[in-house]
Amino acid sequence: MAVAPQGLDAVTTMMCGSCSNENAYKTVFMWYRLKERGGKVDFSPEEMASCMVNQPPGSPNLSILSFKGSFHGRTFGALSTTRSKPIHKLDCPAFDWPVAPFPRYKYPLNQFQSENHAEDNKCLEQVADTIEKYKMKGCPVAGVIVEPIQSEGGDYEASPYFFQKLQKICQNSEAAL
Repeated sequence: MAVAPQGLDAVTTMMCGSCSNENAYKTVFMWYRLKERGGKVDFSPEEMASCMVNQPPGSPNLSILSFKGSFHGRTFGALSTTRSKPIHKLDCPAFDWPVAPFPRYKYPLNQFQSENHAEDNKCLEQVADTIEKYKMKGCPVAGVIVEPIQSEGGDYEASPYFFQKLQKICQNSEAAL
């Protein structure tokens, strides 16, 4: 396909950013469960029946971690990861999904390197702790969403170090990033 990124043979288009996030969440959950099943897609009768009443094992207790201040959309699932303004979320039921702090740097960057590095480490430690906490409470983090450039939510940049360490945390916890 001519418009697909190099190395890929398909493109999935969505109506909006929120729809894209919703689709990504669903894809992450299916990927996570496929891993748990050892790559098999054989659904049990219990899974098929329980998903129709929104109960495990067919509707598993899984979560998506997002960051404080983030905006990921106004669709139903995306609201559970949106953390920017209360007005977006008021009166809407939400999933009990985790939130962690995203680095907030001091500027100019070259004058606050040690402070900003400490901020990265503080946030990364809280991400790892939050992922472990949700695993222990029976709602493992299947994926982490991070959108540094969010339009309505603002632009929050982080260092390459932060993103590399975040990727490592996700790999170690078997969560998609």
